Amino acid sequence: MKNKYDAIVIGAGPAGLACSAEMAARGLDVAVLDEQASPGGQIYRNITKATPRQHSILGPDYTAGLDLIKAFKEAQIDYLPQTRVWQAEQTGDVYLSRNGASQKLSADYLVLSTGAMERPVPFPNWTLPGVMTCGGMSNLFKDSSLSPREPVVLAGSGPLLWLVAEHLFALDAPIVAILDTTPLKQLFPAMKHMPRALKRFGFMMKGVKLIADVYMSAMKKKVPVYKNVKNLRAEGEERLKQVKATSGSKELSFDATTLLVNEGIIPNTSLLRQVGCAHTWDPVQRFWHPEVGVDGRTNLPAVFVAGDGNFVHGAKSAEYKGRLAALTIAREMHRISPAEFEEQANPVRRELELDISPRPFIDALYAPRKELFQITDETIVCRCEGVTAGRIRGLVKEGYADHNEIKAIIRCGMGPCQGRMCSSAVFELIAEGSSIAPEKIRQHRLRPPIKPVSLQELANAKVGETDES
Repeated sequence: MKNKYDAIVIGAGPAGLACSAEMAARGLDVAVLDEQASPGGQIYRNITKATPRQHSILGPDYTAGLDLIKAFKEAQIDYLPQTRVWQAEQTGDVYLSRNGASQKLSADYLVLSTGAMERPVPFPNWTLPGVMTCGGMSNLFKDSSLSPREPVVLAGSGPLLWLVAEHLFALDAPIVAILDTTPLKQLFPAMKHMPRALKRFGFMMKGVKLIADVYMSAMKKKVPVYKNVKNLRAEGEERLKQVKATSGSKELSFDATTLLVNEGIIPNTSLLRQVGCAHTWDPVQRFWHPEVGVDGRTNLPAVFVAGDGNFVHGAKSAEYKGRLAALTIAREMHRISPAEFEEQANPVRRELELDISPRPFIDALYAPRKELFQITDETIVCRCEGVTAGRIRGLVKEGYADHNEIKAIIRCGMGPCQGRMCSSAVFELIAEGSSIAPEKIRQHRLRPPIKPVSLQELANAKVGETDES
């Protein structure tokens, strides 16, 4: 491993894999840094070690990642797994932690392929052991073939809820209820996007079949599926014992030791904000995302963004975005001519445009419902520091309308997660209490190190030295 590269790619999901392999194929000197032990990101997690049973349960969309990883492994790339990037600079400098030591690497270009994360949504007792996300359950199965063996409830909104439900039925997990929180009325505004969505008719029908199959499995196993669910709450003392909610005028209560929740997917923008990428507000899905061109360019000349860290479009779109960013950098470094760039980029652009055609429909149908963050004052919002919604609302009433000010007063967002788990909720509580338009509220500011790193490690950091490990 060297200290200086043409390009450093952060993240080895679909975008990072495609981008790095594409650049290496054009003679660029590339390093890939990733927190996981093997390439694949969240969507293709542990794919190279997955058993035939895991591939069978997870399906062809998961197995398709093997081709991407094969191309990645065959390329001449410096791959650094189990590496945490805790700071990046506009100049192309990257500070990382690996094998218990920190060091600096540099590049002419950075490609941030940080992917997406599940939207954290606080609700009463969401911190109880036994409450976890649908994506977390999926990762446990991908890593270790684990699945629930005690009563489990699934709750939330979006495709991932149905996908995990399908997997758990196939695994014969003891599901006791599925609680769909999607407001039925959201179907009507989504319908205006249907003509564009039908450009990928097969994809749309696959989604319909997924939900239909879950309903059929639920009927066979006598598992109730409730629609338009509200007021989700977990109950228990030392761990989850019951899940409660409402559906219309009906009060729901289920004995369960596991609650899997999902309220949509948002870009993972922590590193992007720390490095200084400009962001914009999406009023439909209600998240901040970087201002990125189709070629991955940001407002920073040396920094590109590829994949779902830009806007959540899915694995294939992330791959296409990665390829476009790679081709653009190859052109910038004179490894391909402008004419070659257009010839090679145009087909990828067309594939990307087709692939994302259903997204406006999906985003509108599964938009965060109006009352999603209308949580009780007693509910903990900041898990790291134990800050409640009522404490935050109190400061907003006093005139504080900036997460950074609130953080300075009550440490909300100052814990180990650096606000990744609470910033969305704090932002929504500020918007609710201040009546300020969301796009006018200042984003939560992130300062390095954005991942936990010890003072001992910082003191012994290797800056300008080569690590041969």
